[in-house]
Amino acid sequence: MIVMLIIGLIIELVDIPFYLKFLHSGIVQPSIPFICMLWWFIDLGLYNGFTIIMAWSSLHRYLFIFHDQIFLQGKKRFVFHYLPLSILLLYILIFYIYVIIFPPCKNIFDYTLPVCNDYPCYLDNLVLGIWDSVVNGILPIFIICIFSVVILIRVHYQKRRLVNQRNQWRRQRKMIIQLISSSILYLIPNVPLSLLILAHLCGLPESVGVEAQLYFDFLCYFVVILYPLVCLSFVSEVRKKMQLRRLFLLQRPQRNPIVTPQ
Repeated sequence: MIVMLIIGLIIELVDIPFYLKFLHSGIVQPSIPFICMLWWFIDLGLYNGFTIIMAWSSLHRYLFIFHDQIFLQGKKRFVFHYLPLSILLLYILIFYIYVIIFPPCKNIFDYTLPVCNDYPCYLDNLVLGIWDSVVNGILPIFIICIFSVVILIRVHYQKRRLVNQRNQWRRQRKMIIQLISSSILYLIPNVPLSLLILAHLCGLPESVGVEAQLYFDFLCYFVVILYPLVCLSFVSEVRKKMQLRRLFLLQRPQRNPIVTPQ
């Protein structure tokens, strides 16, 4: 969760201001290749990295809820908790630094379009383009869907057994609700977008669904903006303070207006 919050913060501090500046001036400023490559790295690399980490988070939560014993031992905790996350972060950095900053082709930068046309040359490469679209983009979304559904099904069938263990059920219920909430937030714009990209890869003309894809691209920004609020709502201390504040506002006595004779 912390890694995803950091990635989201970088996107908010770089990607969104770049876009707002472009909408204000109508051109990428400053109009230099470095800005385009930085924007591509944030917009494509970090957002797909956000997707990959969220997919791993879904798998990790599943293991933590139903197979929590593997996290009790030091070696298994390292293998199932720290090692996969470290490998994924290294993969994201190495892959996108290679394809964007040191590509096997020549990038063309269009400073008159947002995100410099948002089309690095590696996307035309048969292997790299399909790998990035399918493995880095579409596959993690389906992993999020699958594990969210699997968790709901297993919870439904094991609810009676877990209810008898109240403390464990309370902790697991909180994690399940947090996972499902963040998954729904992420899947609402990304599932239609991924299906549209997959359809284009399967032969659908690129001209079909252009406007819809643009709308879903913009909706993806709300995922990054709203995700911290979803995480914040499950922090017990903050939630208690919000409840106390709401209770205080409801119980605060109202002052009757004083009418003075004229």
